[in-house]
Amino acid sequence: MLRPVLIGAIALTATLLGAGTAAADPVFTYDITKGSSTIKKLNATLPLGPGSLVVDLEGATGRFTADMQLPPSQGSFKIFGVFPTTATVTMQQVGKVTGTLTDGAVTAHSDVVIRLTDVKAIGFPLFVGDNCRTAKPASIDLVSEPGFNPLEGGELTAAPYTIPEFTDCGLSTGILNGLIPGPGNTLGLTLAIKW
Repeated sequence: MLRPVLIGAIALTATLLGAGTAAADPVFTYDITKGSSTIKKLNATLPLGPGSLVVDLEGATGRFTADMQLPPSQGSFKIFGVFPTTATVTMQQVGKVTGTLTDGAVTAHSDVVIRLTDVKAIGFPLFVGDNCRTAKPASIDLVSEPGFNPLEGGELTAAPYTIPEFTDCGLSTGILNGLIPGPGNTLGLTLAIKW
């Protein structure tokens, strides 16, 4: 059911671009209207978005690459379940998002470095510096429900992913590594086509 929709989208794109670029693959731009990631060890939910996802789709194969942009998010959690703490969290894409759109379902993979700035515990700064980040990218695999329509958008949900340990966070590195890294974190994004 999806393939006729895709073929129609490709044909429309080719018509608009003209005969000289009739073989061009379509590029879809989506607004990330909302999203969130639950950090298991902190029992906290981090809001994500609004942002954007620009997808370069190979119509013949269903493979795609994409660029994802998410703005910094303000996270709130409690250290040891007691001390209120805030931080600015940035998920910085490493390389391209890659994936496939086949039989009405999306599978995608994204690597992101997680950066922390402006960390405060009970109102006092922890002085993490300007380069506090995960020592390696977090590896995130996303899937859609069946029936994903590329001309509309939909929901993408991540399999539980692992947050790596942090580095270059000054004297707070050990504290942060005791509180945040680990498996079992979740993530979800809502996409809406942008015409």
